[in-house]
Amino acid sequence: MRYQPHLSFIAPARTTAELWRTAAGAVLTLVAGIALYQLVFAITSNVIGPEKTQALIDASSFDKDTAFAALYALFTFGFFAVGLAMAVHGLHSRSPATLFGPWEAVVSDFLRVFLAVGGLTVALMVVLPQDYDLVRNEGMTRGHWIALLPVSLAAILVQAGTEELFFRGYLQQQLAARFPSVPVWLVVPSLAFGLMHMIPGEAGANAFVYAVWATAFGLAAADLTARTGAIGAALGLHVVNNIAAVLLVSLSGAGSGLALYHIPMQLGDPRIGALILPELALTLCSWLAARLALKV
Repeated sequence: MRYQPHLSFIAPARTTAELWRTAAGAVLTLVAGIALYQLVFAITSNVIGPEKTQALIDASSFDKDTAFAALYALFTFGFFAVGLAMAVHGLHSRSPATLFGPWEAVVSDFLRVFLAVGGLTVALMVVLPQDYDLVRNEGMTRGHWIALLPVSLAAILVQAGTEELFFRGYLQQQLAARFPSVPVWLVVPSLAFGLMHMIPGEAGANAFVYAVWATAFGLAAADLTARTGAIGAALGLHVVNNIAAVLLVSLSGAGSGLALYHIPMQLGDPRIGALILPELALTLCSWLAARLALKV
């Protein structure tokens, strides 16, 4: 495996690679993100009043199927990006910019993967047969969807970017600087990424299915990061996936407000389990398309 670029990617983490620092950084990221979230609502309450603030909270609840609720959920990841920046600066005495890798590579790799995997995804969505009929999202007209598109793309970039910076940037760098063993720094962050997507409350028995898929996606993203020495490729892969799953075709129910079309299933639908193999195959094809585009 051609992981030579990974050595320069993890170099900034070598001087503070102690496990306690990494664990503390993860905790600080979470705590600071939650604290910032609460601070914003406290300020909002003082400005517009508690009743309007509560109405805003109710409207943005993740169990809603509105565009506002979906955008709100995506943008809140930005609080955790700020928390991560605080952790990297405070606990590791390095710039948060070191989580990205070389900037030119980030931009170049992102664009190449975005175009290659995006083209593949659209082609497969058009060509491959479906076992279900798509349903138009009655709350999202095409005109409304187009008008919201710049904001929707920005929200997806914030959400996907935060996850990539934490899992493929922070965790992968820190663990690779501490442990030279590939299975450790490749698999452990990917398993953590999978566990984050395990939501038994909403998905029920399907929670394990989502965790398996997310772990496989994490492995693909981690591999691309190691091959390129930057997070641009993984970010491109992630953004394409989320555009397809959030803006184009999503499961019905919570978080589906931005999609043009809905799959007539919800997170806990027992039929979801049958989709795991096609989804894993798509992840594999996307990973291969990214590698071909990057020539790595």
